[in-house]
Amino acid sequence: MRNCYTQPVLLLMMCVTCITMACNKSDSSSDDLTGNWSVAADFKGDSRSEAATFVINDIAYVLTGTSKNGVYNDMYAFDVTNSNWTKKAAMPASAARNSAVAFTINGKGYVGTGYQGDIKSDKNLKDFWEYDPATETWTEMDTLPGEARFDAASFVINGKAYVCGGFDNNKAFNDCFEFDPSQPKGFQWKEKASFSHKTYAGLAFTLNNKGYLVTGTNNSEVQKELYEYDADQNLWTTKRPLYNFSNDPYDDHYTSIVRQNGVAFTLDKYAFIALGSNSGYVGSTWAYDADADTWKEYTGFEAKTRDGAVAFTVKNRAFVLTGITGTLYLDNMFEFNPFAAKVDND
Repeated sequence: MRNCYTQPVLLLMMCVTCITMACNKSDSSSDDLTGNWSVAADFKGDSRSEAATFVINDIAYVLTGTSKNGVYNDMYAFDVTNSNWTKKAAMPASAARNSAVAFTINGKGYVGTGYQGDIKSDKNLKDFWEYDPATETWTEMDTLPGEARFDAASFVINGKAYVCGGFDNNKAFNDCFEFDPSQPKGFQWKEKASFSHKTYAGLAFTLNNKGYLVTGTNNSEVQKELYEYDADQNLWTTKRPLYNFSNDPYDDHYTSIVRQNGVAFTLDKYAFIALGSNSGYVGSTWAYDADADTWKEYTGFEAKTRDGAVAFTVKNRAFVLTGITGTLYLDNMFEFNPFAAKVDND
C-alpha cells in the first residue's frame, strides 16, 4: 500500500538539504569571483625570491633577493608606460641581502634589515640605506635600534615608516620602530608601541592613514590576527580576526586568508593580498575594506603559485613578480585587475 505521506516528506527533506547547502556554500566559487591576472613583462634580473621593492615617481624598483647563486645587491627599474626594465645603481656589495623591508618617503627609496648568506643566524641585518634616483646614489642611514632581523613588515604614514615584527632565526618579534629620514643622523629612529602577537613573514599596508599588519607566522603557527596602527595615538587595535568566530556563514571562508610570505598591494581604497604559503602554496586573492572591516575574495593567481614574491602598484595598476615554487626560482611578472572579468590563458 502506498504511503500518502512519503512524497511530501521527501520533498521537505530535499528542500531542507538545499537550504542547508546554500547556507554553507563558500562565497569563493570561481564562477562568482571577479578580477583578472594577465602576463606582463618578465623581470630582467636573475630569477629570485625574497626581493624588495619600492616605487618613486611612478617608476617601480625591484632589488636584492636570493637564488641558488646567492644573495643580490642589484636593482632594476620598471617603467609601466612602455613595460621596459632598466638596470640601475646597485647597493654596495656589502649590503646584498634578502628578506628585507623597503618603502618610499618623499621621493627616495629605503631598504633595510634582512639577512645575507646561507646561515641566517650568522647574517641577520639591521642597517638601512637610502636611494636617491636623481643622483643614482646610495647613502647609509641610522641602523634599526632593535635586534637584527629578517622577514619584518613595514608601512608608511605621513612621511614616516614603521618597521614591525620579524625573526632572527631563533625568536619572532612584536616590537615596532618609527623611522624619520628628515631627522639628523643619530635621531632617525624611535621605538613605538608593540602589537600583541609576535610574528614574521607577515604583510603590511597603509589605508586611510592607518597602518595594518596581517597574517605571518610565529615558529610554524600561522597568525590569524589583523592589527591596525594609529600613528597619532601610537595605538594598535585588533580588527576582525581571520577565522569563523560567529554562526554567520559570511565568515566561514576567512580561514583561507591566512598565509606567510605572501604579497600585499593597494588599489583604490582596498588592500589586496595574494600568494604565500600555509601548509602548501596559497593561490587565493583577497581584498580588505578598512571602512567595513571585511574581506572579499577575488580571482586566484592563475600561474604557478609561489611564495617570496614581491608586488607593487604604479598608476593604479598592480603587479606581482618573482618568487620561488619548490626549488624553482622565478622571474615572471603578472598584472592584476580586480575590476575586470577573468580571461583564461592571457
